[in-house]
Amino acid sequence: MRRSIDHFPEFRFSLSLTGTFVEQAEQAAPDVLELLRDLVRTGRVSLVGETYYHSLAFLLPPTELHDEVDLHRRMLRTRFGVKPKVLRMTELAYSDDLARFAESERFAGMLAEGWEGILGGRSPNHRYCSASAPTVMLLLRNYPLSDDVGFRFSARGWNEYPLLSEKYAHWLASSPGELLGLFMDFETFGEHHKADTGILDFLSALPGSVAAHRELSWATVDEAVDGPPVDALSAPVTISWADQQRDLGAWLGNDLQRSAFEAAKKLGTLVTRAGDPELLTTWRKLLTSDHFYYMYVSGHGADQGVHQYFSSYGSPYDAYANYMNALTDLRQRVARRLTPAAVT
Repeated sequence: MRRSIDHFPEFRFSLSLTGTFVEQAEQAAPDVLELLRDLVRTGRVSLVGETYYHSLAFLLPPTELHDEVDLHRRMLRTRFGVKPKVLRMTELAYSDDLARFAESERFAGMLAEGWEGILGGRSPNHRYCSASAPTVMLLLRNYPLSDDVGFRFSARGWNEYPLLSEKYAHWLASSPGELLGLFMDFETFGEHHKADTGILDFLSALPGSVAAHRELSWATVDEAVDGPPVDALSAPVTISWADQQRDLGAWLGNDLQRSAFEAAKKLGTLVTRAGDPELLTTWRKLLTSDHFYYMYVSGHGADQGVHQYFSSYGSPYDAYANYMNALTDLRQRVARRLTPAAVT
């Protein structure tokens, strides 16, 4: 990406870096952080706001969500010298309520899934605004084109395999609309698709292939939110970019997940009362969405396969048991903090 920035003056992109990632990079790969700072300094790479711990804080009282987003915003200012203009909720969660939250936090825009359930027959390739918070512009993910790279790139049974950058750029140029949102996970490039699949070569070649189409140009999310919307979109119920249902079932779709999340919420009340920053940090880490994702047991077909691929556990029941053990340990630490020491 750095080489592409150097070689193609029009190339630009945006990144979403959690506080957890930045902390890990500071400990294990400080050179990566320096490279990221170098990219941001070019003025052609935007950083997106989100929850510090990539957590499910958006399902908790607004004070917790505000605190996590504010922690993340302060981290971006301290580590990279930037103030995010666009907000992305964990796992691309979006709703009318979250748009109102973004407006209250003075974000100019939000990222969301370009799902038919909220589009109602309209194209995702436009700039929209929130029906509940009209000052918040919505940038939507074109999920078929994003998933062509994110999920199908190395699938030898796919009828478009192999996907070359020239072919993909032609698809982009042929897609009507003024904005095309390509949102992909970091692990797309080198982990989900290993280097020997050609994914890194594809990424390196794409800016050059796009440059061959005069009707195409690049924009950061900060640039893309500037301009009038074509229409307003409403999402009364929270949507996400996960699974075929595009809801929160990937994290809260079964009894294991709901039980674990409810236990975490209840423990949060005690953690807050304890007033110990270390305990609060530990609790917030336990709200990270991945913990609940690993407990997924419902579903079938492609959705089930994706969950199994990303899980570090042998079974969702192992994930649940391990998580509840961690909660129990934290609860005991909180209890010791809340119980006055005996005086002799």
